[in-house]
Amino acid sequence: MPKDHGASGSDSVRNALRILLLLRERESARVTDVSAHLGVAPSTAHRLLSTLRTEGFVDQEAGSRRYRLGLTLLSMAREALTDRTLPRAARPHLERLCTEVNETVNLLVLDGAEALFVDGVEGRHPLRVAPRTGDRIPAFTAAGGKVLLAELPEGRLRGHYPHGLPSVTPATITDFDALLAELRCVRARGYAVNLGESVVDVHAVGVLVRDGHGGPLAGLTISAPASRLPRGRARELAPLLRRTAAAITADLPS
Repeated sequence: MPKDHGASGSDSVRNALRILLLLRERESARVTDVSAHLGVAPSTAHRLLSTLRTEGFVDQEAGSRRYRLGLTLLSMAREALTDRTLPRAARPHLERLCTEVNETVNLLVLDGAEALFVDGVEGRHPLRVAPRTGDRIPAFTAAGGKVLLAELPEGRLRGHYPHGLPSVTPATITDFDALLAELRCVRARGYAVNLGESVVDVHAVGVLVRDGHGGPLAGLTISAPASRLPRGRARELAPLLRRTAAAITADLPS
């Protein structure tokens, strides 16, 4: 039987960090894998995993005995990436996309229940939508927010809106089941639309920007007056948005 090194506080911290590194390398592991990797008893490995799971640093896969990195840790990593490098990597791609479509382009991240606009480039039409860099709005009212919310499990999504969905405009989705149905459509078609749900007579189409590990990082959107961006035009712009999102991901530091 392996020697149990999990008794002291310093050993426990060291082993917890080694578990996180193991899950980064393997993506997922069982208690027995962790026990063998650390050289500790399975009971100690299980205790360490349970503690990390309680704090959100690891998750247990549904219907499985395997563990993977949790949302808390992934969120911390994405926030650091967003704060320091995402706008820098994305900026030339936002400018190129804006030039190509001549409409306002925005980059959004999820901050709890809200979508935060981290950068934007303004189109040149006389009648145009202004960038909203620095603004926060309910994420479910924004195309960029919807593509990020669509990645969340239902329980966590409901936790963001314990008091229901507030109405921002007459077009805002305020029924939670209707929002769930909308997010299923977003996942199926690979893009989201905002048809006057955050600002009257302003439409947007958005896609997901993933990080280098395939996780959700940001929403990339094109916004315009409703007359220039009907639902059919949103569908036509989606492939261009996806190509731009992929180019941003490719330029992120590995």
